[in-house]
Parts: sequence; structure tokens; C-alpha cells
Amino acid sequence: MFSLLCFIAALGFYFISKVYISAYNITLSNKEQQIAAENSAKQSEVEELQATVRTMQDKKQMLGMLENQIQDNQNNIYIIGDNE
Repeated sequence: MFSLLCFIAALGFYFISKVYISAYNITLSNKEQQIAAENSAKQSEVEELQATVRTMQDKKQMLGMLENQIQDNQNNIYIIGDNE
């Protein structure tokens, strides 16, 4: 009788543990997917910023963005702001 009671208790513990671990696994899987989505978004943001930096490193592109706010002095020195 005692061994039957222990077996039923162990069986109950097994099923409760199995359900808990399965639920926890689903939670971890959802968290993993969320982190992967955030990582993908950050990676695309980094790529956009790298493209912007490459564009701004081009001297002609940078000077074109400044339009009338820049003054050329001896083709090498650029004065930005007021023409004073």
C-alpha cells in the first residue's frame, strides 16, 4: 500500500514537472524570438548609420549638404557659418 502511494505521488510529481518545464520552454522560446527581432532591428539601424557615415565621409556630399553656409578659401580651407 505504501509503495503504491509513493508511486502515485512520484507519478503526480512527474506530470506536474513535465507541464511546468513545457510551459517554461514555451516562455523561453517566445523570449528568444523577441530578442532575435530586437537584434534584427538594431542590426538594420546600425547598417543605416554606417551608410550615413560613409556618405558623410565623402567631401563633396558633405559640402553639398551645407549649400550656402560654406565659403571656399584657397580650395582647401572651408569656412562654415557667417562670412565675416
